[in-house]
Amino acid sequence: MHYPKPYIEYLLHFHGSRDWFECHEIMEEMWKAETSMERKQWWLTLVQIAVGLYHERRGNTAGACKMLRSAMSHANQVPWHDLGLDGEQLLSQLEAKLTELNRSGTAGERISVRPDYEEWNLPIADPDLCEQCKEQCEHQGWTWCSTNSHVMDDVVHRHMLRDRQDVIAARAEAHRLKQRERGAESC
Repeated sequence: MHYPKPYIEYLLHFHGSRDWFECHEIMEEMWKAETSMERKQWWLTLVQIAVGLYHERRGNTAGACKMLRSAMSHANQVPWHDLGLDGEQLLSQLEAKLTELNRSGTAGERISVRPDYEEWNLPIADPDLCEQCKEQCEHQGWTWCSTNSHVMDDVVHRHMLRDRQDVIAARAEAHRLKQRERGAESC
């Protein structure tokens, strides 16, 4: 089966670099570019899973619960088999993660990096996809399904360490354009 290149990159980061933020970035671009409303939902669900796990690892349990609940609300409409994943197992994992987060008693709290954080893997059902991803991870120098991302500052606090100059410049330009349009309307 053929899978989109950004989806493969998402899986590589998800199981290799464990950079949930990068997973979000990759899949968000795919989601924005998608023209099919049905597939848009697939990519959005994957974005929400990555963002939920990013929040969980950083101790933002409320944010993790919100994102994972949102992903769960859409997950039944995703044909996971078409993405090489075991949908039944994925739904079960999402339910278990939400139960765990709610049971931890910190669902509304913000804590530091969770000391009990454990890595999470997507249930890849397509053996060819799994093998392809393992090989590409090895080529990248990443360990497939590593378990130590909670101690690596560059992935735990990724959103704080990235260069955001392009985002800041784009927002400033949009603000300038909006101000210019408002000025033209008042004449």
